[in-house]
Amino acid sequence: MNALTDKFREVSLAIIPIVVSILLLHFFVVPMETEIVYRFLIGSVLIMIGMPLFLLGVDISIERIGEDMSQSLIQTNKMKIVMVGSFIFGFIISVAEPDLHILAQQVSAVTNNLIPQMTLVITVSLGIGLMIALGMYRILKSIRLNRFITIVYGLIFVLALFNSGDFLAIAFDASGSTTGSITVPFMLALAGGASAITRSGLEEDTDSFGLLGIASTGAILGVLIMGMISPNSNLAGNIPVDTVQSSGVIGTFLDQIPLTAKDSFLSLIPVLILFYILNAISLKKTKRQLIRINIGLVYTIIGLILFLTGVNAGFMDASRSVGYLLSETKGNIWVIVVGVIFGVLTIPAEPSVHVLTDQIEDETAGAIKARTVMFSLAIGVGLAVGLSILRIVIPALELWHILLPGMAIALILSYFVPDIFVGIAFDSGGVAAGAMTATFILPFAQGVAESNPSANVLTDGFGVIALVAMTPLITVQAMGLLYRVQTKKDTRAGKEGRYE
Repeated sequence: MNALTDKFREVSLAIIPIVVSILLLHFFVVPMETEIVYRFLIGSVLIMIGMPLFLLGVDISIERIGEDMSQSLIQTNKMKIVMVGSFIFGFIISVAEPDLHILAQQVSAVTNNLIPQMTLVITVSLGIGLMIALGMYRILKSIRLNRFITIVYGLIFVLALFNSGDFLAIAFDASGSTTGSITVPFMLALAGGASAITRSGLEEDTDSFGLLGIASTGAILGVLIMGMISPNSNLAGNIPVDTVQSSGVIGTFLDQIPLTAKDSFLSLIPVLILFYILNAISLKKTKRQLIRINIGLVYTIIGLILFLTGVNAGFMDASRSVGYLLSETKGNIWVIVVGVIFGVLTIPAEPSVHVLTDQIEDETAGAIKARTVMFSLAIGVGLAVGLSILRIVIPALELWHILLPGMAIALILSYFVPDIFVGIAFDSGGVAAGAMTATFILPFAQGVAESNPSANVLTDGFGVIALVAMTPLITVQAMGLLYRVQTKKDTRAGKEGRYE
């Protein structure tokens, strides 16, 4: 109960600033339709109840399942089994990821179903499964993360030359949306289990991170390959934002709950089937351990249903409406400033961010504080949203103009910072672009793009997640660079002190 209370307090402090900012904009800057405001408030309450339940459930169930599965794979001592099993695990949990389905629904709607929802989900999941298998191979073979990731992004840059801007934006957005509520705790546990078995204590901290970043590249590769072979190289579409299409305030939530419940159950059932098969074959958990895991899964499912219902039925229309109205009535400066503020406020409200930052603090025995990483991510995402809005309002500024130099800087930094910060940075890029980004920041950018006659709601709107996933790579590694400089100063001061 104390753990649940602590998580509720933490989540409430994260959500309240977002609620206050939307209400201030509504009352004093851009009045929205009353129904949208009411749905936003109800959605906020559901999020503040659902996220603590979800995070508690993850702590006592999903993380444990991931660790047990990874250990069962590694203990076979057969690389082929490890890689095939990792591919299967990666594919299943990606297909189950709610954030990916949220993005795929929006892509399908905007492209008039030129890219069907399940086509995108399957393509992305295949790419993620492949890269998780290669990521586990990297851990077991002691391959440096910066070298591995440089090769992968080199391939991505080559494939990007053969794709249109539409597919490029969707590809990088997919990379962020794949590491969400279900996949993040599972992948972190998978990497942690592998590194705990195969590495010494010092190296274990390093290799516990990085798998999320590697998995995200699988989504990019999958979509870019799809773009190369797709007959629809140029995509177009729009999202109407000037009217509210709903069943009323309460009716919208009642319509959303069964859909969200179905998605949540389908998300966890494949993982559960795999776990119980492995438990029957090798894990042999006690009855008490299974009861605890099942209780955790109940918390996870209930929390996920409440959280996703809140963001889907309450947040998306409010955010899109604010973006549209600000751009329509107040001009570009207002839109950019509000976008930066929204980016900063969204990060503490991302459930996946809390899972990652807590594990970072645990794995480093408190040497890297969760709040320090959270602050770094917030600054990076605020900058990313600001750049995204700038790209929408300046027609000549394209996604690759920002993305290419940004990724180049991130890759160069990876050779000058401690390895653990490289892993944390690339993992952070994925978790920063989670459910709140897909349902709050992305609709905001789409609203701005829809109101701007020179913008393309597909290319310009969808590029925001790509930049949200990129900027933490730079800010977290910059934090690592400062850490290295400070460590050297402390070491030098210690040596001088011994000679005095």
